Amino acid sequence: MDYFKTWKEVMRNPSHFFREMPKTGGYFYPVVFAAGSAAISTSLHLLFTEEPESVREFFSMSPMAAAVFMVTVSILALFLDATGLHIVYKALGGTGTYEGTARFVLYSSASASLIWVPLIGWIFGIYQMYLYIVGGKFVHNISMERSTLALFLFILLLVVFVALAILSGLI
Repeated sequence: MDYFKTWKEVMRNPSHFFREMPKTGGYFYPVVFAAGSAAISTSLHLLFTEEPESVREFFSMSPMAAAVFMVTVSILALFLDATGLHIVYKALGGTGTYEGTARFVLYSSASASLIWVPLIGWIFGIYQMYLYIVGGKFVHNISMERSTLALFLFILLLVVFVALAILSGLI
């Protein structure tokens, strides 16, 4: 797998990439791709941004161990995104599989490799949401509008769960 060629295709032409992306074939290459994106983001973030003292204390491990931890958490978060999105897509009539959902979410992490950029990183976060919408459209065979609705419902569910966790004292 050529990481940079895949990255460029996802970022420049997501409709083509997700239309042609195999919906099956396992998780290995998508996970390797997501790990590459997370490693780039983590490395550049650690090099170019100054973390508050509390964050440095929390990661009182070696920088390499902290980086591995952050990459692992990033990949786990992508699988959690895929799980929640898959449930919402199915509720809205999507026909895709969990594997297909996980694959488009993992490849959408291409945008996350640039989220660390100061002042404009949020643009890449929004672009990652767009990649989720496009990927969901092709994997679940639904319209862009329905895929957009699925993403917003997923975000709403996350907000509700976090609010409930805060109110119940879990967080």
